[in-house]
Amino acid sequence: MERLKVLIADDEPTIRDTCTRVLKRLGFATFSASSGTQAIDIAKEQSIGLAVLDIKMPEKDGLETLGELKKMRPDARVIMITAFGSVESAIQAMRSGASDYLLKPFSIKDLEQSVRRAFIGRPGVTDPIGKEHEFMGLVGKSPPMLELRRMVELVSLGDATALIIGETGTGKELVARAIHQLSARANEPFIPIDCSVIGERIAESELFGHKKGSFTDAHSDKVGLLDAAGKGTVFLDEITNIPLHVQAKLLRALQEKEIRPIGSTETRQFEARVLAASNSDLVEAVNAGRFREDLFYRLHVVPIYVPPLRARKEDIPLLIEHFIRKYSRPNMPPQKFESEAVQVLGSLGWPGNVRELESFVRMTTTVVLAPLITRGNVEQLLAESYRMKGRAEEKVRSLEEAEKEAILTALSRAGGDKHKAAKALGLAVSSLYRKLKKFGIAD
Repeated sequence: MERLKVLIADDEPTIRDTCTRVLKRLGFATFSASSGTQAIDIAKEQSIGLAVLDIKMPEKDGLETLGELKKMRPDARVIMITAFGSVESAIQAMRSGASDYLLKPFSIKDLEQSVRRAFIGRPGVTDPIGKEHEFMGLVGKSPPMLELRRMVELVSLGDATALIIGETGTGKELVARAIHQLSARANEPFIPIDCSVIGERIAESELFGHKKGSFTDAHSDKVGLLDAAGKGTVFLDEITNIPLHVQAKLLRALQEKEIRPIGSTETRQFEARVLAASNSDLVEAVNAGRFREDLFYRLHVVPIYVPPLRARKEDIPLLIEHFIRKYSRPNMPPQKFESEAVQVLGSLGWPGNVRELESFVRMTTTVVLAPLITRGNVEQLLAESYRMKGRAEEKVRSLEEAEKEAILTALSRAGGDKHKAAKALGLAVSSLYRKLKKFGIAD
């Protein structure tokens, strides 16, 4: 089988030599160039599957070389490297088709991991190094998750304000924590603020602080969370819930990097980085007048999209394994879902996303004591879960009335056959008999 061909283009001989040595050891056929022009000449002659390009090169820079290479080899993976890294240049490279981005000086391990990320999920290509399914708490190897990981790494390099967009339960706070942990601020505080639970009257005080006596309940000075974070990261979750007048003050704080507590005549600098998140359409909120347009553009410097679970269903088996390990019983071997049970879970829509899947796996491993969780276990618990949701949404009838009606309906459809009715309800026959006795339904 022909080895995958790799092109290494860098004007520094030591970088070319190091990359060549590492990639040869990994089994690639390597070609090297000292300029962008030379790199394109090689690509015209060779079927390049992977390119490692320096952004700053003579004659043609890395971005120009990237553009020409992708025209010739659209399927080629490209890793950009540079000593003059910035989030802006990295994002530009990614938008132009780069697979990943490395900042000099990088280690051999950094290069190997970058190559791994470039090939995981590519149809017809086996990962030459191995597989990494977990990254800073983010679990998955699907293309949407690999793109998310790359964006997390890129954003962590700088201090730009970022807006994390995703549905409820996709893991937006996890993304924010990963950015913080990878950044130079990792040893400083990470302060998450759920804007949907802080009241409108106290939102300004929570963010900016207040002076004693500035309003009725201000019995002492209070330090705002933007100030309390120091040089760390403040994560504003569900930011659309911040009142409009507080949005105006937040915009000024982000622009000027200074805050003024309520009741104070003095401003002071704050050094924290701000990340924000929303599960709703911010453009719609802007159009409806519920969110300031100028604040939207201030936060939208670097948008990060967190994919819903239905867009990455191939990650569901990995997530199940992850949650089983997370919730395994002490001193007991981890349980396992049989393949048919995993297939059932993979066929669902998961409107609550990863959080809903995690909740279900935790419930299942708690209720089912056997080492192997079967398809029957999963289907029964899903049926009970759906019935619970239906009963929770019922506002008129009592819970017992709803349950009794469900049993009577199942018996009627089964022609009185209790075994068929129990199966339709997702119950054991013995459980159905207990409920029949409880509700006084004649045998």
